[in-house]
Amino acid sequence: MQTGIPCFQGIPTFVGNDKAGAFFKGLRESFFQRGNSTKLKKERGFTLIELLIVVTIIGLLFSVTLPISLGMYENYKASLKAQEVMLFISGLRRDSFLYSEGKVLSSKNDMITVDGKENVFEDTRIRIDSPITFYRNGTTSGGKINIYVGDQAYSLNVGSPLGDLLLTRTGSA
Repeated sequence: MQTGIPCFQGIPTFVGNDKAGAFFKGLRESFFQRGNSTKLKKERGFTLIELLIVVTIIGLLFSVTLPISLGMYENYKASLKAQEVMLFISGLRRDSFLYSEGKVLSSKNDMITVDGKENVFEDTRIRIDSPITFYRNGTTSGGKINIYVGDQAYSLNVGSPLGDLLLTRTGSA
C-alpha cells in the first residue's frame, strides 16, 4: 500500500514513508502555517532603527571618502595642466628640428616666452631660471622649467643634448 503526501503550493508529492517526504512535510508546515499570519507580517521589511543605522554608515563612508576623492581629482587636473606645458615644449623641440628653426625659451611674468612671444597657459605659472635654446639641428642647451598649478609644483627637466623631457612633481607651491 502506498501512501502519499499531497502536493501543497508547489511542494512535490512523495510516495512512501521516506525521509524526503517527512522533510517536505516539515517544510510545508513551517512555511505555510495557517492561522499564524501575524508572525509572517512581523518578519517582513526592515525596522526604522535598521534603516537609520544603514544610512548612518553610508554617511560616514561618504564623509571619509569624498574629501580624499576631491583631493585626488584636483591633483589630476593639476598634472594635466603640467602635461600640457610638457607637450608644448615637445612640439617646440620637434618643430625646431623639422623646420630647421632655432627657438629660445624663457619666462616673463610667470608666462613662458618663445623668441620673445608670450604663451599663456590658463591657471599655470611658469618660471625658467636660464633660457633654454632649441637649435636648428634638433639639439638643445637643456635646462629646468618650474611649473606651478594651484598649490602643486612640478619640474620639467629638458635634457641636453637631445631634449629629453622629464616631468616630476616636486610638491606644493
